[in-house]
Amino acid sequence: MPDLLRRVAVRTVAFAIAMALVVPLSARSATPIAPETQRLLTAASEPVSLFDRGPAGREASAALSLQEVGPTIGVETLQAAVIPTPGVVAPTVAFGTDPNATPAPPVPIVVAPPVTGSTISGKATWYCCTSGWRGVAVVALPGPLGGRYDPPPASRYVTVCGDRCVRLPVVDYCDCYWGTSAQKVADLSPEAWAAVSDANRSVVGVIPVTVHLGG
Repeated sequence: MPDLLRRVAVRTVAFAIAMALVVPLSARSATPIAPETQRLLTAASEPVSLFDRGPAGREASAALSLQEVGPTIGVETLQAAVIPTPGVVAPTVAFGTDPNATPAPPVPIVVAPPVTGSTISGKATWYCCTSGWRGVAVVALPGPLGGRYDPPPASRYVTVCGDRCVRLPVVDYCDCYWGTSAQKVADLSPEAWAAVSDANRSVVGVIPVTVHLGG
């Protein structure tokens, strides 16, 4: 029992000594840091600068900053692209005529010859053209009426009467359904049609005519 009391007393004394040493240290730690000490600690935490704080240092710092800036980008000039204007080409349209041919003289209107045995009446149609006679008022006749190809100059003429009578060169041959119910007595070039009739050939297509075979 005395040993137990001795050990408790020793431990109590040791604890008291330890507390006496710790309490002063804790008190010092709780003491506020002096302003001078705080300034020094703040200065130590800032990055170290190689330049002084005067005008020379500020100029050097500004020059260093400008070196880090990339080259100035110029202002881009935007200009609309110039689109070439296409040339205008006037189309040349020719329906059964030669655009390079010399214009034919107008077809003279003539008086109808007297009706004789050499006169035949019937239907007339129109056709495109005959080689060598493009753009000229000409007529093609059935074979029995003397139709045949005749290059310029023409060797035979007939007078065809519709709304008007005109003297036309016979330059070609047409079958013209001769001897059938659809028989025709003449095939007119576009120029001959316009000279003989006022009808629109694209709409009508067939007109009544009288052909004077004697010229």
